[in-house]
Amino acid sequence: MSNPASSETLGEPSSPRPRSVRASSDDEEEFFGLDDLLPVNLPDSRRQLILRLVGSHPLWGHYLWNTARCLSTFLLRTPSLTKNRKVLELGAGAGLPSIVCALAGSDMTVVTDYPDNSLIDNMLYNVDINVEGELRERIDVAGHTWGHKVEPLLELLPGSEQYDMLILSDLVFNHSQHDALIKTVEATLTHDHSSDPCILVFFTHHRPHFAEADMGFFPRLAKSGTGWAYERVVEEWAGPMFDKDPGDERVRGTVHGWRAWRVAQGEETGERPSQVKAN
Repeated sequence: MSNPASSETLGEPSSPRPRSVRASSDDEEEFFGLDDLLPVNLPDSRRQLILRLVGSHPLWGHYLWNTARCLSTFLLRTPSLTKNRKVLELGAGAGLPSIVCALAGSDMTVVTDYPDNSLIDNMLYNVDINVEGELRERIDVAGHTWGHKVEPLLELLPGSEQYDMLILSDLVFNHSQHDALIKTVEATLTHDHSSDPCILVFFTHHRPHFAEADMGFFPRLAKSGTGWAYERVVEEWAGPMFDKDPGDERVRGTVHGWRAWRVAQGEETGERPSQVKAN
């Protein structure tokens, strides 16, 4: 789920192999149970989503990441984030959070990843098999290279509006692409404060020795545009995906979720007190 917008991407440390099941062919699927979190008017068949994974891919789109699972559960438990809102996911991979947003009542959800045919076709398959009827008209799939022109993404909304919420799931490990990510964020998230626009940035420090570089995304974001604030909203143990990686297992297995928003005039930028209750 990285974004090779420049040759700098080649300098990123390689992603290690995950512990969870890896698809060995395009026909293999994983399942995500929704239990009773989705609206009651959905059929029972949608209580378990079917997600096909790309058989193998250099952009790591062939994994269902623990971060996406935790983020999806958070979205379902916080319906105000998705209900009647316009949602854009970047680097979506299998597209789980986006599909959850569509099922949970977003006005429009756009699922994106690097414009590679295998990634786009797979996202389209997952959307088609999990989102049916009228809801299917409220979710679309598109390719996007971070930092490049966003007009094709905006044209998918009525009147070429901007989005109320952006989803970035397990993307900040790609340190060389932080500026490109922020450029897309700035160009696609609405400036209308009345809609309470925000971005959700969820990740795991899969490589503990790069944790500081992962977190470097937020100070860069805070200084961009008119300024941003951010707060921690989730800290959840999911277990390490990468058995062979060095470093503290608790660090490698904990999902961190942050919400960020543009500051209003006169509001300070930077980190806010955590919303996560201390154990």
